[in-house]
Amino acid sequence: MRTVALLILWILLFAASCNDSEKASQQRMPTQEELIEANRLKVSKENQLINRFIDQSGWDMKETETGIRYDIYHLEEDSNDAKSGDVVSIAYSLHLLDGTRISDTKMSGPVTFKVGQGDVVSGLHEAVTLLSVGDSVRLILPSYLAYGLTGDQNKIPSNAALFYDLSLVSLD
Repeated sequence: MRTVALLILWILLFAASCNDSEKASQQRMPTQEELIEANRLKVSKENQLINRFIDQSGWDMKETETGIRYDIYHLEEDSNDAKSGDVVSIAYSLHLLDGTRISDTKMSGPVTFKVGQGDVVSGLHEAVTLLSVGDSVRLILPSYLAYGLTGDQNKIPSNAALFYDLSLVSLD
């Protein structure tokens, strides 16, 4: 009797799992056009959030072609600009747009990386090429130039735009 009950239970579980597989295979996949439109909407909403943050802060920021917003508030006239291949060191503070402090130089020390090849978010590679040693900048990176869909698996959530206040400390 016990064997028969186990056999019936096994058959029922197997049948239920087959039914779930059929339902999953019948779900419609979004088209490329739908995915592109969803991404456009996400970027548009993020741009509105960034613009609201800038307006509330009272800053006059420029925008690069890729979407980085920046305001160089301390400019060193007699210095070389950073370029791809240079090793740079930056001092920084990093926040979410809601004001949450993520990290800064006091917590983790200066960050050193090779422009175009270093292990930092892509937006920082582009941003430091706007600077010379001694320059300080307010910088907003949209999520697609920061940690994107995944976040950093720690303090930075997915799809988060980031605010940096950073200075280019050295250039080699």
